[in-house]
Amino acid sequence: MVRSFLRLAYNLPQAAVYRLNVLVVTLLTLCSSIAYSQTQPGPDGTDVQEIIENLSLQTESESFDYDGSIDELEYFNRHPINLNTATFDVLHDFPLLSTQQKSWLLYYIAMLGKLISVYELQAVPGFDVHTINRILPYIKVDAELDEPKVPIGKLLGKGRFIFVSRYRQVVEKSNGYLRTDGKGYLGNPFNLFLRFRYNYGTKLSYGFTAEKDAGEEFFKGSNKQGFDYYSGHIFLRDFKALRALAIGDYEVRLGQGMIMWSGFGFRKSPAVMSVKREGMKLRPYTSLNEFNYLRGAAVTLGAKGFEFTAFGSFKQIDANIITIVSEDTSINAQEAFSSFIEAGYHRTANEIAKRNAVNQLLTGGNVSYNRRRWHVGVNALYSKFFKELQRNLYPYNQFDFNRSTLINASVDYHVEVRNFHFFGEAAISDNLGFGVLNGAIISVDPKVDVSVVHRYYSRNFQTLYGSSFAEASRPQNENGVYLGISVRPIRTIRIDGYFDLYKSNWLKYLTDAPSWGSDNYAQFTFTPNRKFEMYLRYRFELKKKNQTNNEGPVDYLVDDKRQSLRYHIRYKVSESFTLANRIEWSFYRNGSLPSDNGFLIYQDVNFKMLSFPLMFNARLAIFKTSSYNARIYTYENDVLYSFSIPAMYNNGMRWYVTLHYVATRNIDLWLRAAQTVLFDQPTFGSGLDQINKPHRTEIKAQVRLKF
Repeated sequence: MVRSFLRLAYNLPQAAVYRLNVLVVTLLTLCSSIAYSQTQPGPDGTDVQEIIENLSLQTESESFDYDGSIDELEYFNRHPINLNTATFDVLHDFPLLSTQQKSWLLYYIAMLGKLISVYELQAVPGFDVHTINRILPYIKVDAELDEPKVPIGKLLGKGRFIFVSRYRQVVEKSNGYLRTDGKGYLGNPFNLFLRFRYNYGTKLSYGFTAEKDAGEEFFKGSNKQGFDYYSGHIFLRDFKALRALAIGDYEVRLGQGMIMWSGFGFRKSPAVMSVKREGMKLRPYTSLNEFNYLRGAAVTLGAKGFEFTAFGSFKQIDANIITIVSEDTSINAQEAFSSFIEAGYHRTANEIAKRNAVNQLLTGGNVSYNRRRWHVGVNALYSKFFKELQRNLYPYNQFDFNRSTLINASVDYHVEVRNFHFFGEAAISDNLGFGVLNGAIISVDPKVDVSVVHRYYSRNFQTLYGSSFAEASRPQNENGVYLGISVRPIRTIRIDGYFDLYKSNWLKYLTDAPSWGSDNYAQFTFTPNRKFEMYLRYRFELKKKNQTNNEGPVDYLVDDKRQSLRYHIRYKVSESFTLANRIEWSFYRNGSLPSDNGFLIYQDVNFKMLSFPLMFNARLAIFKTSSYNARIYTYENDVLYSFSIPAMYNNGMRWYVTLHYVATRNIDLWLRAAQTVLFDQPTFGSGLDQINKPHRTEIKAQVRLKF
């Protein structure tokens, strides 16, 4: 019998033998799977939390506007991706897998057939238990097929309607509401958000969003129409040759983002392999950022590997208006603008005066040819402002865009060769400034992945909507090399790290000479079982900057150092009760000045009642830093579609409690209260946002209706 079995196995094709091995592995995994369960990824989960935390530190901002990419995760949570039928376009929109993992998954299914279960993913190169647990809430494996044709009646009437309303307010009144001289906030101190959306799978989406920021007028004054911000969209996808059609507000994402990438994009983050920009070129806009979107129409057509995208946008943007008076008295004074305003606040008379000050026309397109293992595309973008941009010129910004029109063009590519995935883009602006980005994601071993990115952006490369991989917020005046590595020596251990070295050949803001810098990151993660996860993270950044408080006639560069050390532990006490703790230290020093230090410690409690539809999470944090330079950002669980990433500095404590009650299958309710208390400060904040008390309290209430 044994001899017959060996003879049979010897005569089987290699793929079949491999499948037989996979079946054995799957059975063993199923038997031992009780030791593992999914973590809490996604909108409230570790991966997205850490990416947003890191983005806040890079942009020095506590705000993160709701983004469509996060909405996709929430959608996938309700409608898991069927891995057996998912196309490369669908996987492109899934941010929790790296480019190499997506490629290996599609290659595995093409060679060996459909997956038997989700646990078979352990046989796919690049997939480990941590990755599988992370994506489990968003995937499924079955034999169902996607609907090739959907009747119009079903498309319009069998989808899902979602209505969300959120109220937010700071309890204490700041100086902006106490002033009586007309220079304070003109509206009430509450924030109100409304959102309606209908979608049928990924094929049809339409809806609108409205928001009033705290301090803005409501149905009076400058906002007699009600809300300060309105946004709406109609979006169709995957109807034969019509790949996508957008009407209203939408996002455009081209190549690696060197000339156009609206919306959220990964930069350096704990996801050390997520260095390649990818996803659909067009997507509906559902965020609250009042600047970084397009308004008009766009279309993508495709057949036999070719894709053609065209888009047009006309909208009004906020700007600082100035008057240019000519020395020639026969020429009338002309209006221009000195800078863009992206915050979207219209609370004071001064902010209202800058609202919708400049008309902008934006148009462009893409032509690409796509195969399973390679792609090449050509992109073009034309921008026109109906007023001249006249910046206040300084030595560091003399090469920045400073006109009324701008033309950009680029070529992007990617190609897969065995376990190598190469990608890149080369771009030019009409002043002959240019940029080049090339990268590779390499599976050195089933347990080792490596990423490499080189970018060079000339000092005169100009782009208004570029957001490619860079140290700075935009691709200009930078030459750098990034190396990332992810190692999984055994099933319970993961080691991630990156090293980024970059230099600038011209001056930058607060850096009055050519400079260089480096960014170093390492994390050790230990996950022995389904109940316990621990990681230790260290990050060290070194930049060259002007000496702070230099009173001499000439600025000189010194080492600007920032370090942080974090220890995080999460323990699942039971199916309904989870604890998490974090201790973090920060260090900052500019040249020979005294160093600034800080620490934070917090306790998280997450509870989900099994017999009652109520969930809550709470945190108590204690922090102390010697200055704002040693601040520590922490992601907080919030109501759905909202994010909170406060910067902790000075000496104090912060707590919050978030409740989520599922009233019925169609109604969800959220309540949230949060407060920061400073121990050694008589006031909180500054300027119009200053509260003349040592604490700040915020409340939120949200309802979601699904029908």
